[in-house]
Amino acid sequence: MDWLLEAAQWPAMVVTVLATWLVGSRSIARRRAGFWVFLASNLLWIAWGWHGDAHALIVLQFALIVMNLRGLREARGAWQAASRRTFGVPHDSPGSAGAGPLFSSNVDERDMRHGRGERRQPPASAGPDR
Repeated sequence: MDWLLEAAQWPAMVVTVLATWLVGSRSIARRRAGFWVFLASNLLWIAWGWHGDAHALIVLQFALIVMNLRGLREARGAWQAASRRTFGVPHDSPGSAGAGPLFSSNVDERDMRHGRGERRQPPASAGPDR
């Protein structure tokens, strides 16, 4: 049984890398799945840390669990707003209270350089730092 817990660090590492990749995705469904995969990786690291008496690692993983749960709560509003945009539900419709934009900002969409979903290069006159 000891060898199984000792080897748990490798699946924990793979799951952590997978979760990072998912959270960095453009797909809302993948980002949402990434939060849950991160929670699974936290549990794997806690099991490995418990076996190895790595108390700081265990405390770190509990702190990361709290941050992941906070991220889930914060992202929930963004996911609701994105699904409203996708399915054409007006912002002031019932059930839309409390759901804000993906990233809150004072910039109006009309002020953005490119339309949603476009991937164009800025004009050459924009300068080398753009």
